[in-house]
Amino acid sequence: MVYCLKRIMFPGRFQPFHLGHLYVFEKIIREYDEVVFIIGSAQDGFTCSNPFTAGERIEMINETLKYYGYSRDQYWLIPVPDINKPLAWTAYVLAMTPRVDAVVSGNPHVQYIYEWFGLKVVKIDLINPDLYNGTYIRKLILNDSDWEKLVPKPVVDYIKSINGVERIKRVCRHGFG
Repeated sequence: MVYCLKRIMFPGRFQPFHLGHLYVFEKIIREYDEVVFIIGSAQDGFTCSNPFTAGERIEMINETLKYYGYSRDQYWLIPVPDINKPLAWTAYVLAMTPRVDAVVSGNPHVQYIYEWFGLKVVKIDLINPDLYNGTYIRKLILNDSDWEKLVPKPVVDYIKSINGVERIKRVCRHGFG
């Protein structure tokens, strides 16, 4: 079989998957046949910076894309643990995923590393990165502020179903990373 699908990689931690992530997906899926989500920091969970496990983040993304009518054959969900060596991690990611034509990111550091590897990088203008930001959303959750408007409804429902609000409060207030 000849490789003819156009695939783009979308790396992130997705802690949690929010409307900014959905915006990027909806923008790139118009030009590419498949999106390969890289679920970074896959080894982490139950910490303040990474409260959700890789499996939970996979479910959040999958439920959201299903809710918005996307077919499962339009995207891949691949968890990849950190190894704390950016160039080695990038090579590891490329070895763990199907072949891609490009990488999408709004992070200049990520863009530079993939460009250095010779990949085409799609630089995306993020929408309201101060609002659509996992750190900010987790802080809102921690402080009982209005976070639900920043994430898709399936993510709100999922976080509530796993008692994720309480989890964030416990791990952040007790200093678990």
